[in-house]
Amino acid sequence: MATIQATVLIFCRILAFVVLCPIFSQQNFPSLAKIVIGMALTVLCLPTAPAIPELSLFMLTVFVIKEVLFGMAMGYLSQLVFTGVEIAGQLIDFQVGFSMAQAYDPTLQIASSQYGKTYYWLTIAVFFGLDLHHRLITALLLSFRIVPLGSVVIQGTTVEGIVKLFSQMMVMAVNLAAPMIIALLLVDLVLGVISRSIPQINILMMSLSMKTAISFVVFLLLLPNVLSYLGKHLPDTVRYLQEFIESFQ
Repeated sequence: MATIQATVLIFCRILAFVVLCPIFSQQNFPSLAKIVIGMALTVLCLPTAPAIPELSLFMLTVFVIKEVLFGMAMGYLSQLVFTGVEIAGQLIDFQVGFSMAQAYDPTLQIASSQYGKTYYWLTIAVFFGLDLHHRLITALLLSFRIVPLGSVVIQGTTVEGIVKLFSQMMVMAVNLAAPMIIALLLVDLVLGVISRSIPQINILMMSLSMKTAISFVVFLLLLPNVLSYLGKHLPDTVRYLQEFIESFQ
């Protein structure tokens, strides 16, 4: 009976993680596939997970809630870098004017526009190219050794670490968006000078087309640097998750 209860608890933590972690959390990823992946990882983890005594129904319910919340927290934190990239894209879209053309994206489950989606899918490509999905799954499986089943207790260091991770996410978003935003601000400055010099020109219509063209050119020029930056900081996804797990020791 204790083995069955341990299997249920392991499955709850893993499935909660899979539902929210990068790639698997997308709306178009089949729910059945998420369950199958969760079951497969549970089978892999079961032989190495620490044993637990047989639990009463009440304690089993408490442990299930703990494991689901812990798995969801790990899944959400593993999304931080991706969230930072999406924020960077939205900042650029706002400066270009693409924010007016936002539409609900069922894949990302948010209202996104052009550069937001472009940066997101670039990040996905780099994520798989660096084989980070395997490292992410490895960190998940190792969590059962560091944080045994039902032993999740939030500490002060955990809260401080989460706040630090969110601040690092915002720094990453600003760093990614800053070059493009600066270039577009210079375009605004030039258009302002033209507007003062030649009032007859329809600056509004000109600015939309100019910003779109210039943002595309700047994006292509910055693409190698963006990919290099993502390649340098995407491994932080695994590091953030490991730091969060270790904070429960």
